[in-house]
Amino acid sequence: MINRSRNFGLAAAAGLLLLAACAARAQDKGLTGVWILSHPERTGAAQEEGIAGILPLADPPLTDKARADLKKQRDASFIMAKQRCLPVGVPRMMVNELPIEIIEGTDRIAVIGEQSALARTIYLNSDASALNGEPTWNGISYGKWVNGELVVQVGGFNGRIAHILNGPAGSAATHIEEHYKILDGGKAMTITMTFTDPQVLTKPYTITYRYERQPPVAQRWEYVCDVDDPSWAGALGFERGRDTPELLTK
Repeated sequence: MINRSRNFGLAAAAGLLLLAACAARAQDKGLTGVWILSHPERTGAAQEEGIAGILPLADPPLTDKARADLKKQRDASFIMAKQRCLPVGVPRMMVNELPIEIIEGTDRIAVIGEQSALARTIYLNSDASALNGEPTWNGISYGKWVNGELVVQVGGFNGRIAHILNGPAGSAATHIEEHYKILDGGKAMTITMTFTDPQVLTKPYTITYRYERQPPVAQRWEYVCDVDDPSWAGALGFERGRDTPELLTK
């Protein structure tokens, strides 16, 4: 009887370990985890813009007005929204040097960026339009799984910041389609983003970023934007009471 009990206990323990290993493997192949962007090389205006964050390899096809607006904003020291501690928004929260954490649920996916003060929610299996909600910094995201890829439609931006990488702020008409794909047995992920905005772009603009999955023990750090700290403000290249573009006072 003792041997049988001992054998049953060993078999049960082995079964639990097997289930745990299977669950870990399943998680490794899903989106849940901490991810860090693989840094691409910067070119063109993306290289000239001395800001923190990762910008696309090539510049977007901007309209003449959008190009003029971008130059005006740069000339006014409007280099990054975080100079006034505004939310970085989508997609910039997804494409900077700091990690993002993705947590999958049955009806939604949470995306938490270390740099972003606002978490992002991707609602699943919904036919609702991303343009029907209240405009927000991160926009409204609806996603569906299609042939093993998560396809997300993002719209409903408030236009307070730029939602096209290396583009000007001020447009609420930007729409983004994202494709999330797991690679290398769960070790990597790509997100392909296609931007459309008739107010800013002459044609759709597509870029792809690659992310590396971090070990299960990886954690995000606390990141705080504090313009009242003189060293922080100095590092961002502005002074309180100076360089306040009209866009930021709305």
